[in-house]
Amino acid sequence: MPPAHTPSDDEPGRPVRSLHLNESPFGPSPAAVAAMREAVSLLNRYPDHDGSLLIGRLSTRSDVPAGRIVIGAGSNELLYASADVCLDAGHEAVAPVPGFPTYAKTIALRGATHVGVPVRADGTVDAEAMLAAITGRTRLVFAASPHNPTGGLLDAAGVEALARGVPDDVLLHFDEAYFEFGRHAGGPDALASLQARRGPWIITRSFSKAFGLAGARLGYGLCSDAGLADAYRRIRVNFSVNATALAGALAALGDHGHLEKILAHTAAERAVLSRGLASLGYAVLPSAANFVSAIVPDAAGDPVARLRAENVFIGGFAWIDGRKAVRITIGSREDTEAVLSLLGAAP
Repeated sequence: MPPAHTPSDDEPGRPVRSLHLNESPFGPSPAAVAAMREAVSLLNRYPDHDGSLLIGRLSTRSDVPAGRIVIGAGSNELLYASADVCLDAGHEAVAPVPGFPTYAKTIALRGATHVGVPVRADGTVDAEAMLAAITGRTRLVFAASPHNPTGGLLDAAGVEALARGVPDDVLLHFDEAYFEFGRHAGGPDALASLQARRGPWIITRSFSKAFGLAGARLGYGLCSDAGLADAYRRIRVNFSVNATALAGALAALGDHGHLEKILAHTAAERAVLSRGLASLGYAVLPSAANFVSAIVPDAAGDPVARLRAENVFIGGFAWIDGRKAVRITIGSREDTEAVLSLLGAAP
């Protein structure tokens, strides 16, 4: 099931702070909002199913031919599509754990076996262990950078290892939902490495995070070849991406100033939150995303429940050794101060 939606902010003096879904604390680009408002007046017409204008712009930005680019209702739709494209009962799919829950869910829906591979101690995908987990029954490998829920960023060697090491008859799905944050943090160009791969691959990215369009639901995939892209198009639900989302995304791509403001704020606030958590005894994982994750000290009790009682919502997950961990979205400075103050209080 999807995470619970944040409740309404209707308690004076106890504002709701939604820091569990990795949403942007800021609205979309003003240019995107204007474009979406204009698109609303034409909602009596179906959208362009193929998103031709947007795909053309993405092709120019990525230098990937338009025929190899696909869109979906969030990159989440394309995660499901990857399983539909290549998994059947008896097959296996390799994915990092802890990982984005959709990986395991979509594998199970196809009747395949989810082979979970623990991430490294720093929260990055363990490329060598992922490759070692591949068998003759493997048909799909999910990998992510920055990784959710840890924020870990693969280095160039890790990306290269996956690109070279995943067999040519296995689909490599490289999840870059936090792509813009990762590049801003100095991450490698995964696309360049995957372009040299002989086997099939798809890189998926999202407008939900850095572009602040989570409610619009739009993502896209860069595919290894036109044939693979056609496979995604054939199984996609008709008109799954609405007209307002297409208009907003196209405008958002052109507002570089707004994006840079988001990325700069995220990097600065991520550092503040990381230092604050460390000072409270949390073992902070290095993050290149718009969230910070940390292992909870034994004496802290259940910080997720404690903060929820104060209308502050953060995420929780189990670390690879069974200890509790938390994931906290980067919000405003006021959000950061509220979180650190509440966590610093006695449980």
